[in-house]
Amino acid sequence: MSRLTASVAAALAFAAGTAAAQYATIEEAAWVRPDNATRFESDSITKMGEMVRFDVTVGWEDASKRPEGEPVRKVIRYLAKCKEGEVAVASVATFASTGITPKTWGIAPGAWEFEKPEAGSLHARWLKRTCDSPLSW
Repeated sequence: MSRLTASVAAALAFAAGTAAAQYATIEEAAWVRPDNATRFESDSITKMGEMVRFDVTVGWEDASKRPEGEPVRKVIRYLAKCKEGEVAVASVATFASTGITPKTWGIAPGAWEFEKPEAGSLHARWLKRTCDSPLSW
């Protein structure tokens, strides 16, 4: 199962009541919930050979409605292949209310699963923003 499409499986697991603090996989940790607020970190765009990396910070639209056990915020690092129009999750770091990072997930270099994001999705918008940036040229 690819890392981006696995978000559907993660969504079903969360809907069924799976505790977010118990993320079993990086796919679950990288899932952006509908009640999350995201911030594309344009200063994180870095060209790395044929790939470009970028970060997205994920928090809550309404912090008072954050489910118990969910991280206060997380930072998801993506890799983009602009010519191919593909993106892959590289790592996820979660942050507790104290600011500590209780868990970080990462994909070994070369093991990333790139795929084309669905048109109009958050991933597609982040990919476009990354690849349109002069920092990625």
